[in-house]
Amino acid sequence: MSPRHARAFRTVEGYLVNGSECVLCKEDEYTEYPNDFPKCLGCRTCREDQVELSPCTRTRNTQCACKNGTFCLPDHPCEMCQKCQTRCPKGEVRIAPCTQHSDLKCGPPLDTSSSFPTSIVIAGALLTVFLGSLLLVLWRCYCNHHGTAHGKAVLGGGVLGRVSCNPHFEEEGLQLGCSAFLSQQNRLLQRLGIRDNSCNEQIYQQQQQQQQLLPAVQGSEVPRAVELEEMPLRTSNPNVEAWRKLVPVPGEDPIVLLRRSFNTFVNCVPFPEWKTFGRALDLTENDIYLAEQHDRCSREPFIQMLNTWLNRQGSNASVNMLLETLPRIGLGGVADEVASKLVKEGYFQYKVS
Repeated sequence: MSPRHARAFRTVEGYLVNGSECVLCKEDEYTEYPNDFPKCLGCRTCREDQVELSPCTRTRNTQCACKNGTFCLPDHPCEMCQKCQTRCPKGEVRIAPCTQHSDLKCGPPLDTSSSFPTSIVIAGALLTVFLGSLLLVLWRCYCNHHGTAHGKAVLGGGVLGRVSCNPHFEEEGLQLGCSAFLSQQNRLLQRLGIRDNSCNEQIYQQQQQQQQLLPAVQGSEVPRAVELEEMPLRTSNPNVEAWRKLVPVPGEDPIVLLRRSFNTFVNCVPFPEWKTFGRALDLTENDIYLAEQHDRCSREPFIQMLNTWLNRQGSNASVNMLLETLPRIGLGGVADEVASKLVKEGYFQYKVS
């Protein structure tokens, strides 16, 4: 076969072309895409200022990242990791932490008066309209009661009740008209929060049902032998870590395993504490608000909060950072439960000291 025809033959990732055959790449070589290369590419070796995120395989090059406290801009050739700033200049506050791709970001303090969510502004406007309508109709009722007005009490084109100008009008009919209006106003005001309350209750009930299907980690009668086997080791000394740290199982991508653990955190962290947990992870109010714009009747907002946290932390992110945050908001028992479940699910294992 001529060289031209040999080059026209293509093979899949992880292989090279040898004539009309596909040959597997060597241990220290790779190809990431279908190709017609006569030779595989050599694997990258991480520099001294980098850490290895995942080793080289026949289908993927070595994944390297800057060590903690250093970074490389993604749109620049990473010839050397640069040191991150350790603090913001005087008069500025931290906007975003240092990650493997960006330095510490600082800026002037945000004006909280201009950061109100749009939903709050809309709700306030609707409330103002309803209260204004209420005052208007009550004033009409009062005037009609004293014989100084004549007409109908109207809201949105709907007649609430006929009111007479005659001082001797039927007082019972007036009371019925005003009473009907007040009842309608109460229903309208309640609708302002009924959607969110419904969603919150739905998520809370789902969490409760799932917890009832699983053996409780706290407050349940577990045989002592099983408890010692499943629960992380705790200590009475407050200056010592409250549990053994977790490490990813060998042979798996740590970031992929960390993302898989998010569902376990969502299932175990009580729904009313989701925002508190997000704030404890240094998420801003705007981060939390944007996460809540996803399907509010599901657990997707919490997943988005954790994804935002992961993107901010970069290579610094770990499951132990999430676990260590829970006791700081009074959820130490939940941290134990999450750690135990992650080990059972086969994503992580306890670190051997």
